[in-house]
Amino acid sequence: MKLSIIIPVYKVEKYIQRCLESVTSQESTSWNIECILIDDCTPDNSMIIAKEMVNNYQGNIEFIILKHQQNKGLSEARNTGLREASGDYVLFIDSDDYLMPNSLAYMLEAKKQYPNTDVIIGNVYEHKYNKNQYNIKTIKHIEEGIEVRRWMLNNEFAISAWNKLFSRQLLIDNNLFFEPGILYEDIPWTYQLYSKISSILLLPNVTYGYWYNESSISSSSQSSDKAVRSFVIGCKTLLNISYEAELYVPQKLFVFRWLLNAINARNNCSSEEILETLFTQRRLLMRSTLYDFRLVLASFFLLMYQPFNSAFKLRFFRRNYNHINWGVRKIAELFNFLHRH
Repeated sequence: MKLSIIIPVYKVEKYIQRCLESVTSQESTSWNIECILIDDCTPDNSMIIAKEMVNNYQGNIEFIILKHQQNKGLSEARNTGLREASGDYVLFIDSDDYLMPNSLAYMLEAKKQYPNTDVIIGNVYEHKYNKNQYNIKTIKHIEEGIEVRRWMLNNEFAISAWNKLFSRQLLIDNNLFFEPGILYEDIPWTYQLYSKISSILLLPNVTYGYWYNESSISSSSQSSDKAVRSFVIGCKTLLNISYEAELYVPQKLFVFRWLLNAINARNNCSSEEILETLFTQRRLLMRSTLYDFRLVLASFFLLMYQPFNSAFKLRFFRRNYNHINWGVRKIAELFNFLHRH
């Protein structure tokens, strides 16, 4: 059994030592580990620190250092690592995060016990909120694809590539590479992944420490043009891949959530082309919902338009949006019997 750990490196000189120390502490004679570092032309001392650690390392983990000739972004860095990987399994780590002690042994042992499970997910400790991401006490095994997708659409799983154990062949065979040049690349990638799998194993023990890095790509301010474009490209993928008919309501609400993010970020967008693409996606979502006579959802989707979108200026509405969304989903699902195919 061989595991490939993939770590993109860019502007993480404060965190890279902690990340790599958490990897080297996982070494074992029970399996082979390769750790692939992708230098995405980081302008700081991240790679100097990383290379010094690798050169002084005496264990049995094989380190491979790859370098892009120009900065290509997180998606392409992960893609480079995935193409280079030779392991049976793949684990992505963001370089400002870290693994918990013995986490790989824990995840790989779970894989042995549940060999036919497509994805192994460990619990996550979120430093920003000082709590674990999943409130579970025992192993949760979801064995039907439709239930896996239902859980994802209802936000029971984190939409992230990291801290998940995948079969490398599963990713390669299904061409599951990350969309280059966009932010929030995990959204369309996860959505496509979950359309291909039939089982998930969710582990109660914490395997991963998530560090909220204010200078990271996901948390730092980005240009409105790039943010809106990224959401729109992601939504195109979501609209082009349909799940089971029984998941119609949560699927539409999932697409709506990310399209609404683009709508709410568009005010400072300077590109007419991006805005026109955004409005096209908005029309497609509303038109398909009305065509299917899903009036409860269509009424809720009016939030994409003025004056209804102004509701987000109200603090009460923003704070209670998730509860409102949940209520809409429950009401809309009451009418599923009218729409069976």
